[in-house]
Order: sequence, then structure tokens, then C-alpha cells
Amino acid sequence: MTRREKIRQFVGASDYRPVSRSALAAAMGIEDKSLPHFNRELDCLLSEGELVESRKTGRIQTLEATGLKKGILRVNPKGFGFVARDEGEDLYVRGEDFRTAINGDLVLVHPAAREKDGRTRWAVYRVLRRGAEKIVGKLRLYPGLGIVTPDNDRLPREIFVTDNGKALDGQKVLVKITDYTLDGSLHGEIIEALGFPDDFGVDVLSIIRDYDFETEFPKAVLSAAASVPTEISPEELDGRLDLREKKIITIDGDDSKDLDDGVSLEKTDKGWRLGVHIADVSAYVRPGSALDREALKRGTSVYLVDRVVPMLPPRLSNGICSLNEGADRLTLSVLLDMDGNGVVQRSEFHKSVIRSAHRMTYNNVEKIFKGDKELEERYSDVAPMLRDMRALSLKLKTLAVQRGYIELALPEAKAILDSNGRAVGIELRPVNEATELIEYFMVAANMAVAKFLCERKAPAVFRVHGLPDEGKLRTVRQLVSGMGIDPNLSMAEILKAAQGAESETIVSALILRSMAKAVYSTENQGHYGLGADYYCHFTSPIRRYPDLICHRALKAVLDGDKGTLRLLGRTNAEAAEKSSEREAAAERCERDVLDMKKAEYMEQFVGQDFHGVISSVTSFGFFVALPDTVEGLVNLTSLSDDYYVYDEKAMLLRGERTHREFRLGDAVDVTLVAADKENRKIEFIVKGLKAHKLEKKEASPNGGKQKRKNPGAKQKRVSRVFHRRKNRGRH
Repeated sequence: MTRREKIRQFVGASDYRPVSRSALAAAMGIEDKSLPHFNRELDCLLSEGELVESRKTGRIQTLEATGLKKGILRVNPKGFGFVARDEGEDLYVRGEDFRTAINGDLVLVHPAAREKDGRTRWAVYRVLRRGAEKIVGKLRLYPGLGIVTPDNDRLPREIFVTDNGKALDGQKVLVKITDYTLDGSLHGEIIEALGFPDDFGVDVLSIIRDYDFETEFPKAVLSAAASVPTEISPEELDGRLDLREKKIITIDGDDSKDLDDGVSLEKTDKGWRLGVHIADVSAYVRPGSALDREALKRGTSVYLVDRVVPMLPPRLSNGICSLNEGADRLTLSVLLDMDGNGVVQRSEFHKSVIRSAHRMTYNNVEKIFKGDKELEERYSDVAPMLRDMRALSLKLKTLAVQRGYIELALPEAKAILDSNGRAVGIELRPVNEATELIEYFMVAANMAVAKFLCERKAPAVFRVHGLPDEGKLRTVRQLVSGMGIDPNLSMAEILKAAQGAESETIVSALILRSMAKAVYSTENQGHYGLGADYYCHFTSPIRRYPDLICHRALKAVLDGDKGTLRLLGRTNAEAAEKSSEREAAAERCERDVLDMKKAEYMEQFVGQDFHGVISSVTSFGFFVALPDTVEGLVNLTSLSDDYYVYDEKAMLLRGERTHREFRLGDAVDVTLVAADKENRKIEFIVKGLKAHKLEKKEASPNGGKQKRKNPGAKQKRVSRVFHRRKNRGRH
């Protein structure tokens, strides 16, 4: 048991009585020489919210004993917020009870009062961890003062800076927060001028910086990457299975450069032998090295409309680690012997070396499946294998459905940009037999590796996905019933019943929202969405850090390397937590960039009519999704033909006089009235009704509030800001 665990156990004992830090150390018999280590471990427990130190008495208690709750503060642009927790309902917090907390902070909250509607109102007790210490916004300069208006409308409307550095008025800047005040204002210093909003690429760069991703690598990391050879040496082949003569191919998107997985397939007397060959990134990225530390910090590659923010420097990701056609590459191979139905009978795992026979694309493989003679002739050496892969993929799909795989119909869109970086189109990413083939092969390899590591009790990072919340499932059943779908069906059957309908995507989104979020964990807990008892991420080590960890664990088991296994046992928990956090940040970053480009694309269509489906209904209106995934709000105030009442349970708005209903999943014709790229908002009205003007967030010296008529008010406000800075910490 670690010292941290001992402290937690001691404080959590039934006979423990709250005492101060020093008294706790004495009660536990901590010697003077061990006090620094004890205090560090205690500080970690306090910063994680596992233990709480009273602000008044300094006594230490468990979180459970205090009645406090822990979670992430999510602020609504209207000023209130909710604390989102891993377990239990979100907790309501009024804006005046935030104290110094801002959106994204990990906080402790305590009950404050009971609202008129019966729900408990909570207040922030303490900020445990800041969600954002750097914020992107637009700079406005005034005499003696600069005010930055954050791009994120969930953050305070103003950040005061007294030194604008080299930034110019009107530029986007990155601000490091230096002071969080009780009145809700922020103070900071400009650490980077990103450029003017209309400059090429600044719109995307602003969002990248807002999520704390770096487009450039530190010099030490680039230097480490430069020392990695561009070709493998004969010595590196020792102890590796040589598969260079096997027909192994890669299948990726047309513009992919980081090719980390290759596949092969052979017919056997009893079925098939599937080979999944993954780039051995761990051969070049050693634990604790500069490359490793940077990869852990980034956690994942981020794929955006105009660029990729890679986890590893391009010299590795596009070079020695990429399974480029005709190049010898170090790999880890998963060889799965399957029967005629695709059921795995035997698994093998090898350190290997391969040579990709072809760099193929999803589009070309799909064309071969459809009988393209020219492509069949060009790839005649692997065309028969591709047809066998297609047949096996269909078998694996059948098995996936049988074990409970939830296949959601959620189309992915991409923005098409012109030479100036402006969005000129929105396209749906194709989902075809070629993409499904790779997906099912990778899932098979991931399941096999996870099972192997679990059986050998090797420390690894698993991909876990818990059971859906029963209350949310009941809501889903009620809502699909309103769409004419039998609510008594299983989730997979409900999805099948919605196939081909305009509401198919909406049903998939409903089911997705009912499910727990998949995260990384050091404990294998299975993957509900895939119907898998064992699952990890193994097949993308170039772009995901957890995959790199699983490679290290697998190699350590194969080599009997107990030192590496012990190291992984000490470091995996932190890696799993950081990887989950950075994955979530990357997803939000990618979504925000795409939403911005969708709004930019739609600006040219203001006044035009569209046909869509109601994707969400709220008390302030409803959202409409178009077939290309563009989504916009129909504001309640624009429904001028009647007074509409919100029915939360049925997810609909109903007119009191006309009884007209706008229900989740309904088809509706709308007119585009506004598209705001800066705020990533699109607004529709129901076709034929009066337009409602979209409000824009404006930067102003009074934080977006109505301008004062008194011309001296601005300077007085500046004086108050300087007064607060001068007296900081005295209140």
C-alpha cells in the first residue's frame, strides 16, 4: 500500500476524528525526515478532492464526510452553471456563487439554498484545478488598459491586461490568467499575438490555442526526433518475426500521411489467418524521454479542417513510424486464426518487421469491391485477398451484432476550403465496406491484445465504456415512441427500426447521449458499445498515447521485461487520466473548428430555404439539422404564429391556440436568417414566419454591457481596475 493510500485509509476510518495536518502526521507516526514526502502526498489528495482541508479550522476530512460534492463547472452563457459529476445528477450553481471559479474548473461545492422549484442550489467552496489558465480572445486597447473579450462565451466577458506586449488593437491574443477575483473579473498577461481575425488560418489557430494544443514542437523534442534514424538497421531485426515477403497492405484515407496499421489475410484449412500489423512506435519513443513526455502532454493527434496537430513530430509520424509503401518498418503483429464464421480460435503476438506491398485508399478498395476493372488490374496481386477480406469483414460484422455492438448512424462531415482557407462546401465522409473492413479488423486486434494483457495481469491502459444510465434509457424509449418506434425494442433494434428514416441520425444521437462516455482506465471493465468483455486501444500508436502504452506492455510481456512492467504499474494511472482529458479536449477542438467553418459556409445562404429534421428541443426553441450535418437554432421568439409551451418529457413545443407541435425528429422547412462565424452560431426561422435577428457578442470596455452615456465612465472604470490590481489579495 502506498503512503497516499495509507493516508486516505487512515482519514477514512470510522473512528477518525478530524485533526490538523500536523496532528494527522503525528497520529500516523510520521517521522520528521519523512514529513516533506507526507505533505506532498497529502497535498495531492487535497488537490484531487479526495480529502478536504477546512478553510476555518485546517482540519482534514474525507470528501464524503464533509457533504461536499466534486465536479467540473459548466457555465451557461446566460450566467448560471452546473457542476457535472462522474456519478449522480448535475448540480445547479448561480453565477453569484461561482466565487473565483470559471468554466471548466474542477471544483468542490456545498449546498447553499433551496430554490422555489424545489431543487437545491449549490455554491463553489473551493477550486481544485483550473480548467483553463490560458484563454484566447480579441484585444481592444483603451488609454492605459487593454480588455480581452474571450472567444468562449461561457467565460467571463472581460480579461484586463495592462501590458499589451506587441499585440495590436483588434488582434486575437492568447492570455495567461494571473488573477481570479471574487467579483468575477480576470486579470492576465498577453503571451502571444495570434493575428487579426481575418488573417489566413487565425480562426483555426485561435481554437487550437484555446484548447491548449501546440502547433510547434519544443526544440528539445525536435532535436530528439532528428536523432532517430530514417531507416531501420540490421541489428534492430534481431528477435523479430520477418514478414517482409507477406502480402501486407495499408488502407487509409486519400490524404493520410501517418500510416500506422497494415493488414494481411490468408485462407487456411479451417478458415482464415488475419494479420494486423501496427507500427512499433515504442521502438523509438522511450519511456521518460523528451519525445515521450511531449506525447503524454499532447495525448493525441488533432485532425482539423486545414491541418493536423500531431502527437509526434512529423519526422516520426510521417517517416520511420509510418508504414509507407515499399519501406521496411518495425511493427507489432497480431495474428488471429479464425474459423469460417470469423470466431477467433487462436491468437499470436509478435515483434515483427514488414514491408507494405501497397498504400491503398478506402476509395480505391471500395471501387474494386464494385468491380472497377482498371483498379483490379493495377492491384491484381492483392485483389483476391481484398475480396477475402470483404467476406471476413461481413462475418465479423455479424458477430459484432450478436454480441451487442451498438452501431450508431452518426455521419461525419468535413469542410472543403478554398485557397484562402474559407469554407466553400460541407461534405459527408463516406462510410462504405472498405472503411468498415478496417474498423472490424482493428477492433478484433484490440480485443485480442486486451484479453492477452488481462490474462497475464500486465499493467496496461484499457478503453472502457460503462452501461447506459437507466433513467436516460427510459427517456430515449419515451422519445422514440413519439417517432412511431416500438419503445420495447433493444437499443440495437431501435436503431434498425430507424434505418432509412429522416430521423435516423437523431435516434442515434439520442442513444449516444444516454450512454456513458468511453474513457481510459488501468482496469479492464469491458466496452458496452462494442459488446466486448476485453478492450484496449492498440492500433494507432502514432496518434494516441494509450496505444503506445499497450505496445510497451505487450512487448514487456513477450520479452519478460519485469522492469518495464513495474514502471507501467507506477505511471499508467496518470497516463490514463491525462489521455482521457486530452482526448476530450481534442474532440471539442475538432467540433468547434468544424462548427465555425459550417457557420462560415452558411453565410452565403442567408435568406434561402432548407429542409431539415428537429434534432433537439429546449425551452428557448429547437435545433434543426440539415442533411449535411449543419445545425441551427429556431428561436422560440421567432414562432410568431402562436404562444408555444415547452413539454420537457415529450421533447416538443406546442402552440396553445393552434396546437401546432414541433417535436424531436420531425421534418421541418426552415429559412436561414443568420450565420455568425465568430460565435459559431446559425439561426433559422420556420419557413413563412417572421425573422429574428441573431445577437452578436461585442467587445467593449465595460465587458459587453450596455454602453454608458457618461463619456467619463470608461476612464473611471479603468481607475477601478487599477485599484483592484493594487489592492489584490487584501479582500
